[in-house]
Amino acid sequence: MVEFIEPEGFDRMKELIIDATREALHGIRDARFFRTERGFHGAFYCALMKSLSERELLTEDTLLEMEYQKSARHVLYQRPDIVLHKPAEITGAAVSDNNYAVWALKRHASGEAAADDFGKLDSMFSVLKYPLGFFINIDASDHYLRSYEGPFPERLYGCAVWLDQGNPTVRLDSITRIRQSG
Repeated sequence: MVEFIEPEGFDRMKELIIDATREALHGIRDARFFRTERGFHGAFYCALMKSLSERELLTEDTLLEMEYQKSARHVLYQRPDIVLHKPAEITGAAVSDNNYAVWALKRHASGEAAADDFGKLDSMFSVLKYPLGFFINIDASDHYLRSYEGPFPERLYGCAVWLDQGNPTVRLDSITRIRQSG
């Protein structure tokens, strides 16, 4: 396993990304976006971009991108739903450098589907050194984080988001918090 050394100052950035994610999830109120993964994905991306911008986390070099196609030079051929990074094309750095956060979205995910996405996120953590990842289960009350058995519990956050009488309800947890609460 590749040892990951967090970029200097990442603790503060991590908290800002978590807060922006929570705010973006709370901002999606239209029931039609909860009917399809694609609809929610678009609404969440726009809300997340706004929240990250307000926290001054997006720059000319640091981009939020949807369904960023990973290719041979990334050593992975998967398409994460959303990534926050400085693209190698801009910086000239290795593709495993300057990666900050990755989001995987599923609508009504089962435990099996969540486990599959956890495995994909583990690959992003291991190969591309993403220090932070989110699994978002749309229109569901369980994020299945308790069942995560991968090697990166400190990097993974689970989110379950659903509408309750027209108001978004968000469960955003870290594995550390879940394990501490028993």
